[in-house]
Amino acid sequence: MEVPFNFKEPAIGVDFLGRDMECNSLLNLIRQRQNVYIYGPDGVGKRSLINKMFIDLKKSDFNTIICNVNLLNVRTEEEFFNIYHEKISLSGLSSYGDLGLLSEGAGGDLTSALDAPEKLALQKGANVIVYIEEFQNVLHFDDPDTFLKKLENVCGGRSNVTYLLTGSKVNAMKYIFEEKKYFYGMMEYLPILPINEKLASDYVIRTFLRVGRVIDKDYVKEYYDISGGYPYYLWLLSSFSFNLTKGYVTPDIRDFSIASVLSLRENHFKSLLDSLSNFQVNLLRAIFNGVTKLTNREVIESYGLNSSANVHRLKEALKKKEIVYFDEKEEPHFVDPIFKYWLSKYYFV
Repeated sequence: MEVPFNFKEPAIGVDFLGRDMECNSLLNLIRQRQNVYIYGPDGVGKRSLINKMFIDLKKSDFNTIICNVNLLNVRTEEEFFNIYHEKISLSGLSSYGDLGLLSEGAGGDLTSALDAPEKLALQKGANVIVYIEEFQNVLHFDDPDTFLKKLENVCGGRSNVTYLLTGSKVNAMKYIFEEKKYFYGMMEYLPILPINEKLASDYVIRTFLRVGRVIDKDYVKEYYDISGGYPYYLWLLSSFSFNLTKGYVTPDIRDFSIASVLSLRENHFKSLLDSLSNFQVNLLRAIFNGVTKLTNREVIESYGLNSSANVHRLKEALKKKEIVYFDEKEEPHFVDPIFKYWLSKYYFV
């Protein structure tokens, strides 16, 4: 049975929308054996983009073996060794016996372990892609700097292995690659932008029409604006409306769909706000109100931020909690567009 707006799995086929330029760029970089890093919050479409690139790659003559390592629940070097060993073996690179490099866990030689894909690529005459998800979790290791330096050394001297590193914690990834500048000159950053509004809107309307249902284009625009162009949230909003109507999406259905998505995230948002100090909430309010010059004296006095030094500390706190990030102009942006919308409805009213 067809599942319209499948927000639980990577988009494939006709459901993959508006990322042709990014996909082609990523495909070209990988074929050139260029290491790449990508970051963006959950729901922005990282996996769909990478999955589409892998599908296109397999259609080409580029002999590839993919080793996918997810660090979602990895917080120590020992856990990294274990999952790295397992995934290299399951990817078809070798048997456990062939590796002989990770058997001692974290007590083994990290550099030798990280060398394993290159050695095995040479043995098999293949291009190995080491695809590591939730890469920012290496910051939980007891000595992340030593780990990162060793991985940096490995990445810098390999010709048959390409590293594709992704992360959902924007500020943590920016810290590794842009503040600490690990892998500088060794990796290309591929931005992942919101999905194209027209393509997404046309897709939503067309999917409704395909089974004789209708959604007003203004509702779709509202969903797009609320979702910030994140495919996950846009598909989730559309899915609620799709499942609630047999004909037209009414204003009540639209409102219920939005309320349902907000309800799914509400407990998380409340817990997040409960973890903030009064000063942090004050800074959050300023950012919500569109203030960009946060250390301006008038802003500090108006929002009770105490001092410019305190503002810097508050900014770091909100970054650490992955609530906001700051662009190259030091202007703030909300990481989660639904959180910003929820604040407008229930908190900063």
